[in-house]
Amino acid sequence: MVLKITWKQGEPLRWNVDPDEPERIRIPLKIDDVMVVRSPAAPARITSCKVVGAWHGRFILITEPAIKISERLSAVLDQNLLCSCLCEDYLYIFYSRYRNRLMDDIVCIEYPREMEVRRIREHTRIKVDIDTRVFLGNGEPVSARMIDISRGGCRLAFNQRVRMTKGSSLSLTFELPNEIPVENLEAVVAKIKQVNRTTEAGVSFNGEEKEICKVADFCEICRFL
Repeated sequence: MVLKITWKQGEPLRWNVDPDEPERIRIPLKIDDVMVVRSPAAPARITSCKVVGAWHGRFILITEPAIKISERLSAVLDQNLLCSCLCEDYLYIFYSRYRNRLMDDIVCIEYPREMEVRRIREHTRIKVDIDTRVFLGNGEPVSARMIDISRGGCRLAFNQRVRMTKGSSLSLTFELPNEIPVENLEAVVAKIKQVNRTTEAGVSFNGEEKEICKVADFCEICRFL
């Protein structure tokens, strides 16, 4: 049910229930929230965009959902869209449709009438295999393999004994599987395990938000897939 206001000049406001209008679930969208968008007809066509505005029950404004094919060529998703957005530890999944373009890089899509809502752990670990340069306190880089990652941190495996302790500061440089570079992401050692001549460390990210957001965007796409 949806409450509607009726009013005539000189009369008090009256609240009426419209039984034919279903109540819509409100998505707690915020400016710059990441939305993952894909084509239902071609699931391999998937990209991410940013929320730039919304009117509950009416429409959502997003940056143009374009898929980069090459340095000079990109394809734009339009018509039917399958969207997902992580808001306040809940993943909202819904179908929408392209309505119109407002600016060169801003488009308007329909607000969904139905959606699936899933509770998501705050920092879900994603299994990866990423070459990583680790800069320790002395500034000398050490090679490592990143074996999982989340918005909050990652796990590193070294093929040598590395001198570090819990609470040690370091920085990481690596490229995510979606070809997004992460530069000098500061972190602190939370756990450490040394076996024979190898070292494994769990670290928590505490660097610049712009670099952490790159990791968060990648993890959200992986959770959706």
